[in-house]
Amino acid sequence: MEGGDFSNATFRGAQLNGAKISHCKMTGSDFTEAQTLGLSIESVLLVLAVLPRFSFRKMTLKEIDFSEADLRACDFRDAVFEDCSLRDAHIPECRFEGADLRNADLGGVKLTDARLFKGRYS
Repeated sequence: MEGGDFSNATFRGAQLNGAKISHCKMTGSDFTEAQTLGLSIESVLLVLAVLPRFSFRKMTLKEIDFSEADLRACDFRDAVFEDCSLRDAHIPECRFEGADLRNADLGGVKLTDARLFKGRYS
């Protein structure tokens, strides 16, 4: 998918294995129970998106805006964030071990969530 507007679309249970998503607007989209093996994602607006338990493990995330997204229990282990935003995202139970967050906007992260980032590159 490239260059489309998929705002408020439902991708519940979708098989996104090997998919490439770039330069898309996916504001408010629902990815509950989506499968993501080999997914590539770049320059995507995921503001207010619903992505519970989504796996971004070992991915390089370029220009992804997760502002105010529901990211509960997402797997960001060993992910690299390049010009991304997690501003005001809902991140309880997320895993960030080994993640490189140096180029991520973490504005609005609650102090109760700060423990998730302990020992990460941020």
